[in-house]
Amino acid sequence: MPAVLSITAPIFLLIAIGYLAVKSRLVAPEAIPGLGRFVLYFALPAAIFSTVSRMDFGEIIDPSFVGVYATASLCSFILGLLFSLYVLRNGLGAAGLKGIGMAIPNSMFIGYPVLLQVFGDPPANAFAMAVMVENIVVLPLALIAIEYGSGNRADKRLSEVWASVFGRVIRNPIIQSITAGLAASAIGLQLPGAVDQSLDMLARASAATALFVIGGSLVGTPIRGELKEISPVVIGKLLIHPLLVALMLWLLPPFDPELELAALLIAAMPMMSIYPIIGGNYGYGSQCASILILTTALSFVTVTVLLAFVT
Repeated sequence: MPAVLSITAPIFLLIAIGYLAVKSRLVAPEAIPGLGRFVLYFALPAAIFSTVSRMDFGEIIDPSFVGVYATASLCSFILGLLFSLYVLRNGLGAAGLKGIGMAIPNSMFIGYPVLLQVFGDPPANAFAMAVMVENIVVLPLALIAIEYGSGNRADKRLSEVWASVFGRVIRNPIIQSITAGLAASAIGLQLPGAVDQSLDMLARASAATALFVIGGSLVGTPIRGELKEISPVVIGKLLIHPLLVALMLWLLPPFDPELELAALLIAAMPMMSIYPIIGGNYGYGSQCASILILTTALSFVTVTVLLAFVT
């Protein structure tokens, strides 16, 4: 257990430092969104591009990993959607948001730092594939359901709603950095030394800053809402999603053990940090924020237990 805590404790200590820094006003709350944009638009894209571009193009996409992770994530989303619709009696918009909370982890701000801690030299293609599945497969389907359930579609045709969602996907800086990295790997691009070193410096800043931002963004987020509305999403994200990945790993033929472990770890992360922002667009910002803070706090226990079990 001490060895496992040496992996998870630094992750959550950095989150706690970010929380305390903002709570004590040592860092202004207004600074957190700017730091978040720095991570999202500069540090993480630099880390992803520099890592993916150096890999052998033929080894970046592993069909077994994509099959396992995509199937488990879609099943988790559908379970969350159906449970909310038929058990909690939510509308389609609210049910879609709960499905997102159960199926899309915080791969970028927490998952990548955890992989760095566990592997030292993490399988970057696992992170890249997970982000692509989340943003190209699961999130667009979820947003379509939410748009139709919330009534925001007005008189739009289905093709117009899909075009709007597709536009969001291609503007995502993480997706753009993965695409650029894949292209650079395919053509064997060699960057000038100064550019390469600049990307490495930005990449080294990504993990710590991302965790600090997560902690700072939790300040002032009260836990509101009925427990029966919040707990299914928390349980779904921290337990059901990784269990579905484990089930798919058991059912399907084995592949690279590092990729198998990476899929399990990424699925065990709390939901993405922009979850309350997405919920706020449809009138569920407070409830989504409550779910996020509770899931992030409990993930220290669940991720630690998972690592103790698998290692």
